Amino acid sequence: AEYVSMLSRPNDPYEVIEPKIELDDAQRIKAMGLEGVDYSPIQGRYYPEKNIGAHIMGFVGFVGDTKQGRYGLEGFFEKELGGKAGEVNIESTGKGETSSVSDKQTVIGEDGSDLILTINRSVQYETCRLLGESVKKHGASGGSVVIMDPKTGAILAMCAYPDYDPNNYRKVKDIDIYNNPVIFDQFEPGSTFKAITVAAAVDQNKVGPNTTYKDTGFLMIEGWPKPISNSDYATRGAHGITTINTVLQDSLNCGSIFAMQSIGPAVFSDYVKKFGFGEKTGIELETESSGNIANLTGKKIRPINAATASFGQGISATPIQVAASYAVMANGGMLVKPYLVKAVISPTGEQSLTQTTEIRRVIDKRTASLMTGMLVNAVENGHASKAKVPGYYVAGKTGTAQVASKTSKGYEKGNTIQTFVGYAPANDPKFVMITRLDDPKDSKFAESSAVPLFGEIANFVLNYYQVPQERKIEAK
Repeated sequence: AEYVSMLSRPNDPYEVIEPKIELDDAQRIKAMGLEGVDYSPIQGRYYPEKNIGAHIMGFVGFVGDTKQGRYGLEGFFEKELGGKAGEVNIESTGKGETSSVSDKQTVIGEDGSDLILTINRSVQYETCRLLGESVKKHGASGGSVVIMDPKTGAILAMCAYPDYDPNNYRKVKDIDIYNNPVIFDQFEPGSTFKAITVAAAVDQNKVGPNTTYKDTGFLMIEGWPKPISNSDYATRGAHGITTINTVLQDSLNCGSIFAMQSIGPAVFSDYVKKFGFGEKTGIELETESSGNIANLTGKKIRPINAATASFGQGISATPIQVAASYAVMANGGMLVKPYLVKAVISPTGEQSLTQTTEIRRVIDKRTASLMTGMLVNAVENGHASKAKVPGYYVAGKTGTAQVASKTSKGYEKGNTIQTFVGYAPANDPKFVMITRLDDPKDSKFAESSAVPLFGEIANFVLNYYQVPQERKIEAK
């Protein structure tokens, strides 16, 4: 009835029944021999992987009446991928008739370039599958994962959920889904940031793994009326004489403040910037955010801002920034630029290969080695045992961050972002990875959500690349 109504309109000799169908369907309709019914081929972008990698790719959509790349690689490389359109300029008479064939001026169009990505399809597929399953299992509102080679910055996989099909990008309920959470979402990193604080203090030779301090369970900070306490203070109380190694293992807020105070707010702020926080990584994707470390800038940093920042509160970062900061500890101290495009191939076949970009040295090799040892201990003896992979040492840290309220000061009750950042094998890392779940409904801490997700993906990656094992598998 819908089609009959459409085709029965008076003085309407041409009607588009369906703007976009598959070729097989078009050929079947053509074979019916329906008088006046035909199809015309159109050029367009097609994404054979559909939802897998949608946030990396972006899509080609309309801006006004013009098609162009939107979001992701499509948006970032719009000029390179789009090429140049051809055109023919013809002089015409006042009646609109061509005056002379010889007056035509033709500009030949140019094809766009091709992009070869660093993404490994098998790793990408399995990572996205496991992420989707984990989000559903824990009743989370969303989640994201990024896996990076810590030595080069090459991205091996990047997934976000919920996702969308870029072939049918208009069929989304909320256009915010187009934004890639890995590079767009800014969140308080929480306890994952304690490794950054401790690394700064170790690099300044102010503390080491066995440095001790007296943990009273809470601290009063100058100019702030309320005590700052450890997350376990209500149940455990003071930890007493404690080592820096234990600060990461038991995730002690007071220990992070102690490490920060050992170098002072100004030096601490400098290290936060050196680790890449507060600035875009420069990855080749549209809509990247820079995070916010305004609380650590200015001539005089408030003591309370430095204290809370030491354990990842009052500042914000993107998942890609956090992954890149842990790559520093994994690769021996260098901040490297993350990248997705391995090569750009011009229409003439010329290849432009992406080279590893070492931005700056952040910490020395000794510091990186000591941090790796402490992060391995955090997995072996701390809250992240489910991140273990048989046959390997995994270095990493959990984070369970509160979510700042959009309507009032303070944090949303019960809403958390749960993350785990780590790398493996610890002695010669093949990858660094962050797993993040937003507001899991059945999990209070990351050890029950983001940590086991990391463990599953890490197990697949290490086996997929056939990375030699570095320890004996313990019999159960």
